[in-house]
Amino acid sequence: MKALLLDAQWKPKLDGGYRFSQQELDTKSSYNGSEAFYNPQLKMVDIDVPKPGPGQVLVKVKATGVCGSDVHMAQQLDDGYTAYPGHCKFPVVLGHEWSGEIVELGKGVNSLEVGDMIATEEMQWCGRCTACRSGLFDQCTDLEEIGFTVQGTFAEYVAVDAKTCWKINAIAEAYGDKEKAYEVGAMVEPCCVAYNGLFISAGGFLPGSHVVIAGCGPVGLMGINLCQAAGAAKVIVMEPSEGRRKMAKAMGADEVFDPTGVDDPIDTIKELTGGEGVKLCMEAAAAGKNTYPIFEQVLDPSGKIVQCGMGAERVPVSVLKMQWQRLHIHGSVGHSGAIFPHVIRLLAAKKMDISPMVTSRYDLDHVTDAIKTAEALQDAKVMVIQK
Repeated sequence: MKALLLDAQWKPKLDGGYRFSQQELDTKSSYNGSEAFYNPQLKMVDIDVPKPGPGQVLVKVKATGVCGSDVHMAQQLDDGYTAYPGHCKFPVVLGHEWSGEIVELGKGVNSLEVGDMIATEEMQWCGRCTACRSGLFDQCTDLEEIGFTVQGTFAEYVAVDAKTCWKINAIAEAYGDKEKAYEVGAMVEPCCVAYNGLFISAGGFLPGSHVVIAGCGPVGLMGINLCQAAGAAKVIVMEPSEGRRKMAKAMGADEVFDPTGVDDPIDTIKELTGGEGVKLCMEAAAAGKNTYPIFEQVLDPSGKIVQCGMGAERVPVSVLKMQWQRLHIHGSVGHSGAIFPHVIRLLAAKKMDISPMVTSRYDLDHVTDAIKTAEALQDAKVMVIQK
């Protein structure tokens, strides 16, 4: 079968500022790829159709969204290393925001059936380690990730753990269109990333609160929908890209502005809230060096910052401001822990509609073009469709 493979040389920077764990060195994987993998290269290859093992299902891939992570893994920094600062292991077939149809069951699978339409958690947690047994599945110490450390979905078929699959048949019933349901289903994963950050990691906000979102990639855009569904009084968005500002308005943002195009973003936010302040700020831009100083000044006492954007750069924080205002910073990654069914129910009930986010479509033969389109940062969501 056809698949998009990314390969890179394992070349850890052992004399740099990043400290590798023994597990990373033993497995030749890293939680900061830009410190470990040199000269990333993309190529279409032909590989065998995988066989589902015990507890797994084989799925025919129907739709896969291009994530910023896919773009960054394929990009090179000035030193030749991958631009992705997260968990990865190469070579690997990319693709992790996806949906598909089950075509074969592995031994012991009785919760799913052939023909089920599913979306799957990208985080393939073990269920055995202390973190998993504590309910912290995204912090699994033996974590594998679809499209990052194990075969992804820019391929015709993929075998995945049944325990991380969730049926999206209800979305198909709601839309009355299987193809559209597969597109929406492929966006459940990034929507769950936003949900996890806003409501699980940060604990949410009371209806009637003001919220600020920095960055309008897919996670930030879905954050707009989720905050509106949760009863935010105003969702205020900061985004430099004109195209993404237009999409933010289309997705329901109450106020949108370019933080580089105003005299003072802090004054702008205070003006937009009538001086009332903000209860929660969502950092989805991976630009904390610029966003945190703004957040500190606009948050109400006991306000929250949730970090969803993936960036390795250290950010400035006023400890004194954090103390006096009793502010909270919440780190968030992933989407596991029965978050998928909540988002699927919201979508099936039409409490939110993320389908307008798909602005470009490609087939698998043109997946590299899809990644280039996503790299231009003008589209909301670029989708690779397979019939």
